Amino acid sequence: MPELAEVAFACSKWNIGLDKRVRKTTTLPTSRVYRDTDHTEFSNRLTGQKLIFAETHGKQMLFSFSGNIYLGIHLGMTGSLANEPSGYEVQKYDALVLRQSECTLLFRDPRQFGRLRISCGSNPPTWWSDLPPSITEKEFNLEIVEKAMKRHNRRPIKALLLDQRYFPGMGNWMADEVLWRAKLRPARLAGTLNVNEIACLYNKTLFVAKGAMKSVGTKGGDPPKDWLFHVRWKNGLLCPKTKLPLKRESIGGRTTCWSPSHQN
Repeated sequence: MPELAEVAFACSKWNIGLDKRVRKTTTLPTSRVYRDTDHTEFSNRLTGQKLIFAETHGKQMLFSFSGNIYLGIHLGMTGSLANEPSGYEVQKYDALVLRQSECTLLFRDPRQFGRLRISCGSNPPTWWSDLPPSITEKEFNLEIVEKAMKRHNRRPIKALLLDQRYFPGMGNWMADEVLWRAKLRPARLAGTLNVNEIACLYNKTLFVAKGAMKSVGTKGGDPPKDWLFHVRWKNGLLCPKTKLPLKRESIGGRTTCWSPSHQN
């Protein structure tokens, strides 16, 4: 599933449509991405409106249109955004197609685990404004991490890092990266971390989030070459720090890569 930085890069695919009006909206009525709202609402509300701005929050996207219209997008497992020429022909999995005079903005999702929402109002909808602070925002602080560790002291820290209530935008590879840099074993229970380890975990979370946004979020592709990211995807590779074997196992239902020689 796309994580914080991948979502930011995907969102930028629609920047070409900013300050331009939607001339026609096409939806795919059978797609499950419309499970929260009738698909006809998107055509009725978006057609004729101008795309004003776009922003991301963790794994969520918000697109603001004229007429106080807000479009929310969650990519899910296989969702993606794209821009195509104005004469683009709609394909099988194109769930939402916004035609402008010079380009076509698309949301496609083959497996339909993504989600589309639409709302009208003078302020952003509560499903956006009530989200917890993203790990890239200044409101995300050490106290949030400390409270999460205390409240869920029997959970493995790897599983807790993936909890979007506390770490919005954190995904599987980012969590592995944070724990590797914090020198923490992913299966350790949250309640076993001392004050210094929690502070280190917080600082490494900020480091990985900012680094991912600077690389993946702006350019796409991969993070810097010295990151664990590049050796975590298959068995038999070595820890970038110790040059000893990495271990891959399932923790909290997710495949986890870590370094027994580096993480305690």
